[in-house]
Amino acid sequence: MYDTSGSYSVCYASPTDADLAQRLIWLRAEIARDEARLRKPARVADEWRALRAVRLGQPLTTREAYAWFGMFLGLFPPFALFARLAVAFLWHTRGRLATEDTAIFWVLLFLAMNAVCCLVGRKFGGFLGRELGDPGERSWPVFVLYSMLMGIPWALITGGAGGAVGFGVGAFFGIAFAVPIAVAAFPAFAILHRLLSRGGMIEEQHLWPLAFGLPLVAAALVLGWGIH
Repeated sequence: MYDTSGSYSVCYASPTDADLAQRLIWLRAEIARDEARLRKPARVADEWRALRAVRLGQPLTTREAYAWFGMFLGLFPPFALFARLAVAFLWHTRGRLATEDTAIFWVLLFLAMNAVCCLVGRKFGGFLGRELGDPGERSWPVFVLYSMLMGIPWALITGGAGGAVGFGVGAFFGIAFAVPIAVAAFPAFAILHRLLSRGGMIEEQHLWPLAFGLPLVAAALVLGWGIH
């Protein structure tokens, strides 16, 4: 029944059984690790969103981020331009032509133009952000060039719409004012947004300094250097 001719006897099967059990444990662990690795890409975006929502508030999509940026970019720089025009008008006329009715008319006109720039800038900024999608999907050279080109249609639509409120011919001046600002501001925002976002999602605490701060810097340049 037993093989006693050699150094090994089937009576001592426990070492083989232990080795087999250890190999089975290792095999099960490898299978579980492979399954987890295959499932991870599909779950990472949802897990990231859930984690950030619990810890830091709801993250914003690329479309929402560019919509807020476009709104503030359509708000602050045009307001700075209108403020410079009003101050220059009052300074050169010394108040001789600035009657109360005239002042109210120009203030209302400037506010209407500013409101149109703000609303159109937000709407078209969101459209551009939706078309961009996940910023990480493009290589850096292509992404930077694309972000510069994004500023041109935004400036044409936003500056043209806001300027058109000023008797129609203002559309040309609005575009001329908006293009250099948008071509400089959009790449700056796009690069910083890509660095701070994950999978196209950016936390609110990172978005607001960008969406609010960059247009304020552009407005400060308009006030300080007289870009118009």
